[in-house]
Amino acid sequence: MKRALSLFLIFVLVGGVSTGIYYYKNPASEINTPETPSGIHCTDQTLNLSAFLGGEWIDYTIKRLNLAKCPDGGFTEIVDTITPDLHSTYYFVATLWIINETPSNRVQTIVWLHTQEENLFKNASKARYGFRNLYHGVMALKMLNSTPRDSDKIIDFVLSAKRENGAFVYDGLDVTEQAIEILHILGYNVSNLNDTAGYEFTKFKNLSLPPEGDNLRTLKFVSEFNRYTRTMDLLGINYTTTREYKEDVSFIRNMSQNISTILTINPPLFLVADLAQALRENGLMEANISEAIYTYVKSHELPDGGFNLFGKDYGEFQGTYYAVKAIVLAGKKPDNRTISFVHSWESPLGGFAFTFQKFGDPVLTYMGVYVAEKLGMDLNRATIRKYLENALHNRRPYSQDDPNPLYYVYLTYERLNLTMGQNDREYLKNETVRLMKLYSSGRVDSILYDPSWISLIRLGNALGVTFSSKTKADLVNVILSKRNPDGTFGTYKNDTPMTLFQTVNAVVLLHELGYDYRDDKTIQYLNSLMHDGGWGGPDLYNTFGAVQALIYMNYCPKDISDIIAFLRSLKYKYGGFNFYQGSTSYGGLQETYLALRILELLGAT
Repeated sequence: MKRALSLFLIFVLVGGVSTGIYYYKNPASEINTPETPSGIHCTDQTLNLSAFLGGEWIDYTIKRLNLAKCPDGGFTEIVDTITPDLHSTYYFVATLWIINETPSNRVQTIVWLHTQEENLFKNASKARYGFRNLYHGVMALKMLNSTPRDSDKIIDFVLSAKRENGAFVYDGLDVTEQAIEILHILGYNVSNLNDTAGYEFTKFKNLSLPPEGDNLRTLKFVSEFNRYTRTMDLLGINYTTTREYKEDVSFIRNMSQNISTILTINPPLFLVADLAQALRENGLMEANISEAIYTYVKSHELPDGGFNLFGKDYGEFQGTYYAVKAIVLAGKKPDNRTISFVHSWESPLGGFAFTFQKFGDPVLTYMGVYVAEKLGMDLNRATIRKYLENALHNRRPYSQDDPNPLYYVYLTYERLNLTMGQNDREYLKNETVRLMKLYSSGRVDSILYDPSWISLIRLGNALGVTFSSKTKADLVNVILSKRNPDGTFGTYKNDTPMTLFQTVNAVVLLHELGYDYRDDKTIQYLNSLMHDGGWGGPDLYNTFGAVQALIYMNYCPKDISDIIAFLRSLKYKYGGFNFYQGSTSYGGLQETYLALRILELLGAT
């Protein structure tokens, strides 16, 4: 749905009917772009943008827009970064706790975790992963120096998972170690669990030493050793005098002499962290071992500063946690880039958002820059420039034959007052010429509904690359030939959304081609579709289109106060705008861009 909207948001533009193309000596700077407000003023008094948006809303939107920054320097959507995720929160809080830091939004995080306690902890028995959720929630609160509001009910739930043999089992899984830790943290006297102590001690004694030379099984053995000894410590079991413990420690001591060889199998980061823990706790972390572990972990650091447990090329919460844990246990410190990565995922609602792969999008990057500048948010121009230089040639996720990303790369350069390199500018001109030929030779039939033509002609006008006068005249005639007697455009007479869409596009096209189109019937048609302060659903996309079309005909929309009230109703309390009333899109970037553009067209400053 979001991807479809992303493609649909760009207004339609038609290509030339003939292929006469020439260069102006200088770009026509007077050509209007989507960011150039009309000279018409539609409000009785100046609408103050900051007052309309509100300081708290601006702060939330800036926080969320920061979450939309990508490692490659561009922007992605902001919709998926508003809702905190319990597991991201646990692992990122633990990552900071290891280095004696805390989230910037610590108080909000505690409040949010208590909300999760009310909605989740008390009903953990009904959730598929209820016990893991419970463990992560309790542990996160502990690391934030807080406790659940209703510890007794959590203790009762944990004890309900205890079996006759002393084990704790939930959903068919042995969760004894996690259960003991939760009970201990909540103040329950776990030393009274004699049957559990016997169960855990037996598991420890039955832990088998791995075959010599089997490095993967060696690491798994170390991981189990850590887990059992930690639980036995909590249960108060005296195990250090046993034969099994002495044999295990002896094995780990001998194994420590072969760390470099073990690391050649490229073990996962969680096993490396367990290895570092066993070595540190048993006094075996020598300088050469520390360096080997640190070098190995650092080799897995990704461009965004994070680590990935699953071999992907973007940082995520589990990989980052285990990497930092291993680094600290090796006696080293994670770099600032890694810590910045962790903080970058803090949700403005508290906690941390769920990590996902973030790639810049040329259109969204422009929208992000536009919104950021409107709100007074600082931008790293050097980072964005690096992204733009790459996006000019690699326009993913768009086709190389789509002019939209090219146009919005150009607009971003202009908005940030960045100078494009001469070679890149020539490339951009050549690509514009190529696309003009492509579109004019085979895509004329899409005059009113292909969401690429407006960007193509606007880009050509800005660069000084344009169709001939004859072609422009032919183009105008083609558009006007599709005008209906009632002032609408297109052939979808029984389809109001498509008729509105094509009518708006026709008006915008004529405007961009320099044709002074103003028609009372078209104005009357557009005004007749306004309801509840907008057009369409009403929604932001259709409202933006209709407002722009009316203003391009030098006509103010009726009921400006209703439009402003409609926009106010779409403000999402945690930043951004929703697409329509009742939407669950959580204030996306595209929606926010459209809302601010409408306000700009209406004269807000």
